[in-house]
Amino acid sequence: MVDDFTTFKENVKSRVDIVEVIGEFVELKKRGVNYIGPCPFHNETKPSFNVNRERQFYHCFGCNKGGDVFSFLMDITGMSFMEALKQLADRAGLKVPETRFTGREGAEKADAVIAANTAAAEYYHHTLYEAAGEPGMTYLLGRGLSKETIRVFRLGYAPPELSGLLAFARGKSVGEEALDAAGIIKKSSYSGAPFNRFGGRVIFPIIDQTARIIGFGARILEGEGAKYVNSAESPVYHKSTVLFGIYQARAEIKRTRTAVVVEGYMDVISLHQAGIKNVIAASGTAFTVEQGRQINRLSRNVTLLFDGDSAGMTAAARGADNLLATDLAIGVVVLPGGHDPDSYVREQGAEVLGELLKNPMDIWEFKLKALGGNITETEDRIKLSGEIADSISLIADEIKRDVYIRDLSHKLGIDINAMDKAVRGRIRRRRTPRAEGGGERGETCPPGECELLASIVQYPVLARNFMEEAGAKAFTHPVMKKIAEVVFHRIVEGLDISPSSLMNVISDRTAQELIAAAGMFQLDEEAAGRLIDGGLRQHVVRELSDEIADISRKIMQESDMEKKSALVKKQRDTFERLQKYTKG
Repeated sequence: MVDDFTTFKENVKSRVDIVEVIGEFVELKKRGVNYIGPCPFHNETKPSFNVNRERQFYHCFGCNKGGDVFSFLMDITGMSFMEALKQLADRAGLKVPETRFTGREGAEKADAVIAANTAAAEYYHHTLYEAAGEPGMTYLLGRGLSKETIRVFRLGYAPPELSGLLAFARGKSVGEEALDAAGIIKKSSYSGAPFNRFGGRVIFPIIDQTARIIGFGARILEGEGAKYVNSAESPVYHKSTVLFGIYQARAEIKRTRTAVVVEGYMDVISLHQAGIKNVIAASGTAFTVEQGRQINRLSRNVTLLFDGDSAGMTAAARGADNLLATDLAIGVVVLPGGHDPDSYVREQGAEVLGELLKNPMDIWEFKLKALGGNITETEDRIKLSGEIADSISLIADEIKRDVYIRDLSHKLGIDINAMDKAVRGRIRRRRTPRAEGGGERGETCPPGECELLASIVQYPVLARNFMEEAGAKAFTHPVMKKIAEVVFHRIVEGLDISPSSLMNVISDRTAQELIAAAGMFQLDEEAAGRLIDGGLRQHVVRELSDEIADISRKIMQESDMEKKSALVKKQRDTFERLQKYTKG
């Protein structure tokens, strides 16, 4: 019997287009019945990520990750199942039933932090338009921002006094414990009283691609203290993965096929207001591989827009290395005259900046310029060559590595073989379990078992004899056995056994990956029949072979000649049965 919650999940999936949802994170192109794109879960040069709109699942042939629209959102954003369900239900215009909550403790904490962030952001934004928020509004308008831009980025102000936030949060059913978990308030270690972590600061909400407010940046306006503070690490905020402005920029990045990366919050906002809307910011100049992967899901091209000071250029040249590991095509624009992007676009205008962005220098040219300068000493050349070898070794694609080894060796004036040896040595020393291809790999389907499952799912009427003679025992992989048990039960009950429906009732991620892998096989009836017959024959042969081996052990142990004779006869009969199957 199908419960109401499972029915609700099926209803949500039927109203949500999986291609549209995944297409917000991955650039997809139609190819036959599927949509193809670069896998967001591992680095690859040839797209192998497939999405099937009709059957509502995805599968990557490169890393074996797969599942339905719920599992995609959970894997790509780190959100809990209930968060994914709520978000997709909202998208479908449905309300999640209040009768059941399937979240684990970690998921409940994440939900509480998101609720706290959402309530706080609303309070900070409203405050900006009130008397208490005048310092914040004065600052933002003074920086040239319009009220429409303030609204788009949901900017706000946190007054020094805390009682207003606490009262507003209580009205949203958000308590002090959740605000503390989100890092919005902190409890005194002496008195236990809460204090305002962001008080007296302009607030920049950090919004992920799915519109969740995952944290805040906050700029002080006067007095002592750090110029900027960010949210502390939480179940939903991880500084190494954050890209400020990604929610506002994602559509334009996909349209222009380029992401422009800057350093500061105001750089992002000013450029967006000026009409350059494919702009995001990392936290500082040191990028992470995960940030690169997020960009890569939307576009293969990234332009780094930097201030022109020499110290900053050197840091930026080194900080961009992790982007090389994500197969991005990287260009660099360095602003003239000591400008940052915010000041430059306000002084020169979007058209002038746009022309600069159309003609970025190559990342390697930038590296040589920023790290090398005017090399005069041999030691300087050795040091620079070592840094370039470090960078080349991060590139996963061997052909690209070879091209850069040849090109950069020539520019540095060093032997190609020496550079090749240096690069390969660095790759060996940096070897890690996740180095190959980047990202976690999904479950691999045992040979023949995904095809067999696909045959049964697509032509259940052909599997009646298989079910009676072999059943789930025909599968060797323990998770495949569990999937088969569910499939056979649903066949008997007359229930849907499509990949999408199976993923609704089987929440295990390994199982969903194997179901998606099986779902990629499209078979005609004749081919399916051969696979089912072959699977049954293989199972019977395995069972009879095990039985013969078991009888042999018993014969060796048996001392009674009459019993031994009976066992020999049984073994001979079993062997004859085995021969019939192996010949057939």
